[in-house]
Amino acid sequence: MSTEIRQFLERYRDAFNSLNDEAVARLYAVPSGITQDGNYTHWTEFEPIASNMVALCNLYRERGYEAAEFVVGTFLQQGENDAIADLHWKINWSTGAEPWQFNTTYNLVRTSQGWRVLLCTAYSETSLHRQASNGAA
Repeated sequence: MSTEIRQFLERYRDAFNSLNDEAVARLYAVPSGITQDGNYTHWTEFEPIASNMVALCNLYRERGYEAAEFVVGTFLQQGENDAIADLHWKINWSTGAEPWQFNTTYNLVRTSQGWRVLLCTAYSETSLHRQASNGAA
C-alpha cells in the first residue's frame, strides 16, 4: 500500500475520531455509494453524502464514541487510480461498553482532489447497531 493511500485512510479515521461529519463526507467521491445488508444507496450529489455522515456521527456521539483505530486486512491496488482496502475497525466507547470490532471494505478512486471513497461496503457493522438498539451492546 502506498504512503498516499495509508495517509488517506488515516485522514478518514481522524475525521471520524473528531466526529467531523463534513470532513468524513469530503473524503467521498461524487458520485459514490454505500452498500449494506443487500441495499445499495447511490449518492449523485454531495448533500446526501453529508446528510448520511451527519446522522452517523450523531449516532456515534450519542453512544459515547471515543475513538476508532483500524488495521488493513486485504489490500488490492488496481492500477494507478483505483484500489480496494478491507479494514478491520475497532471503536472504543467512553461509556465503558465493549469495543465494537467489524470490517468494512472501501473501493477507492484517485480524483483531482486526491484519493476518495467510491464505494463503502459496510458488511459487518449493522449487527452491532442492531444489538445496541436492542440494549445488548
